[in-house]
Amino acid sequence: MKKRFYNENEAEKYVKHGSMEVPQQQTTVQLQECIELFTTMETLEEENPWYCPVCKKHQLATKKLDLWFLPEVLIIHLKRFSYTKFTREKLDSIVDFPLRELDFSGCLLRKSQSNGEPPSRYDLIAVSNHYGGLRDGHYTSYARNKDNGQWYYFDDSKVTYAREDQIVTNAAYVLFYQRQDKIRKPTLPAPNTSPASSSQPANDITSCKDDDITPCKEDDAELGAAAAASSSYVTMETD
Repeated sequence: MKKRFYNENEAEKYVKHGSMEVPQQQTTVQLQECIELFTTMETLEEENPWYCPVCKKHQLATKKLDLWFLPEVLIIHLKRFSYTKFTREKLDSIVDFPLRELDFSGCLLRKSQSNGEPPSRYDLIAVSNHYGGLRDGHYTSYARNKDNGQWYYFDDSKVTYAREDQIVTNAAYVLFYQRQDKIRKPTLPAPNTSPASSSQPANDITSCKDDDITPCKEDDAELGAAAAASSSYVTMETD
């Protein structure tokens, strides 16, 4: 069948149009826009009608998600894989998420807050990254040390210092935020992260001491998020 309808020699004779040289622009969306869209009222599609218990018929209905209160630790799972009847693809759009001051006040059903009500703003404490496609991939993570405020990059057994401008990428998959009233100020000075040392292993978190980030701190919320965000090396395979 291939020999009848496909000629490899003819296929190599195509004329390359100038538009093929134009690089594709990376799509960027704002996390705040995604949150607003997630909480916007939407009408269910005709293929997914709502069954009315009164008239006993399927009807076109609307639905809306609202938040009543906010948790101490907020985990946001970005949709990176798209499945339809005809296509399956990895979504590589850049979701621009803030490292500080993520505001959820507009999503709360209760618009007025009483005295003593926890704030509705969050700061980022960790990010889980996914590299690869649908059949396999590799996970890394960024995590912030609550003791010295320094960001670190976890890739298998290798841990290095990270800058804040490195954290937002198109590989971001799961975001971990902590409510601002639960974040304490760093008590230790930040380590030396000069350009010469940024690619070096972060030795200050490899030992199991009280002043370091170590796996022995089970009550550390940020470390728990980092541990959940990072898996040493994961290979996913599907049929």
